[in-house]
Amino acid sequence: MRKTIIPLFTYLLFPSLLAAQGKEGNVWVLGYPPNPGFERPYLGGSLIKFGDGGIDTSQFAALRSMVSSSSIADKNGSLLFYSNGCDILNRNHEIMSNGENINNVVGGLYDLYCVNEPRAYGELQDMLILPFPKHNDLYTLIHIRYPVSGQAISQMKQSTVDMSLDGGLGGVVEKNEALFDERITNGYMTATRHGNGLDWWITVPEWHKTQKLVFLLDSLGLHGPEIQEGAGLLTGSGGYGQAAFSPDGTKYAEICFFQGQVLDFDRCSGKFSNPRVINYDSTGGNNYAGVAFSPNSRYMYISRSDSLYQFDMNASNFNDSRLTVAQYDGMPDSTFMKGSDFYTLLTAPDDKIYICPLQSKALHIIHQPNERGALCGFQKWGLELPTIHYGQLPNLPNFKLGAMDPPCNSMGCDTLPQTEDFFLFPNPATDYVVISNKKSTLGGALTFQLYDALGRLLIEETLDCLPHRIELADLPQAGYFYRVFSADSKRLTSGTLVKMSKN
Repeated sequence: MRKTIIPLFTYLLFPSLLAAQGKEGNVWVLGYPPNPGFERPYLGGSLIKFGDGGIDTSQFAALRSMVSSSSIADKNGSLLFYSNGCDILNRNHEIMSNGENINNVVGGLYDLYCVNEPRAYGELQDMLILPFPKHNDLYTLIHIRYPVSGQAISQMKQSTVDMSLDGGLGGVVEKNEALFDERITNGYMTATRHGNGLDWWITVPEWHKTQKLVFLLDSLGLHGPEIQEGAGLLTGSGGYGQAAFSPDGTKYAEICFFQGQVLDFDRCSGKFSNPRVINYDSTGGNNYAGVAFSPNSRYMYISRSDSLYQFDMNASNFNDSRLTVAQYDGMPDSTFMKGSDFYTLLTAPDDKIYICPLQSKALHIIHQPNERGALCGFQKWGLELPTIHYGQLPNLPNFKLGAMDPPCNSMGCDTLPQTEDFFLFPNPATDYVVISNKKSTLGGALTFQLYDALGRLLIEETLDCLPHRIELADLPQAGYFYRVFSADSKRLTSGTLVKMSKN
């Protein structure tokens, strides 16, 4: 698997990270900016913020459209930054330091999407923001670039944001780093948390193949892709559609307007299995579809432009459980700015499902999605927006999902392959060193000690699991000695470490 190591950032303890997770998806950024010379009060950006007191909506001056987007909030649920595929924008809705022109490399569609029109880049679910596990202030934006119009040739890119820069407004420290450069499906990129409660699985189908790309994000960087052959009956089917993991991460659904499938997913191994076709009416003039799961992961909701279906995943045959819970009535509101159709779906932090019409100044709501049939409480235009919105809801994973019980890696250990013997890498090192061995479950905490040439103890850290990253940025350039002891004070390994200057 490909491995990207991200240096020079603070390494946090696993328990403190778990206490902070859960509200990173509490702010949604929607909207459509006015064209020059066409100022209208219903054009602009809309912020939706979920909190303990309910939902708060507000309007802001949008630089670009949010046709396709992803956003991230801090541990308290306050907006940090977002992207529409053209730029990365901070919480003040200004382009972040070095955040301009993502996806703008030689050739491609950047000028068409981002320069010639005030809109967003790309297709549905073609960008995703995730926090780096165990790193404070460090985030990755994974985005898909389309070099040629009308073709399914796509390139996966990665940009990295450090929120400690620019007085807390953030800065982009890496941009447009290549991840994968072959034919992948436009959109359909989604993620779920690893079974250890810390790392992330990121998945995207290949174009017109029964295989998927699976990436792993852990504290040491982004690894992959692993190409899983035969991961489904169909993938990359085309058409405007959506992919989603169930909130518990055990199921995955992929849908377009004429076909769909659901698979089981193993949060420990990152493997797909047991593909099943989703049966629904695929006739008529529909050309887009969406999918979301209820908060308890029991019910799957499928939308086509004219229908909203519910499936019971606990049924012996989930297709036999299909119910129609809403249908397109063709009736706009008196202003003709509220659409009655159904497009993308998203399970929200308030445990409701919101449905975005293709173009509208309001979202539909499923108020009780854990209930069967009409009891799910569908409400047309249940949430009024400050401005009109065209496109999908933000691409967000379930940030509230924690570790499996028991977690598949004890104490949230990183999921890299382990080595036969203890060793440190890199060595020589500059800012950090990683200690690893074959087994991540150690049967008790180990102790790492680092000494200078005079025998003075400089660093002592507890190793609850391996690999373990140790920061060296504050140490001078020199040679050092290290030792690792078991829980019963038995020396397991020792050696030398060289610290080099970064310049």
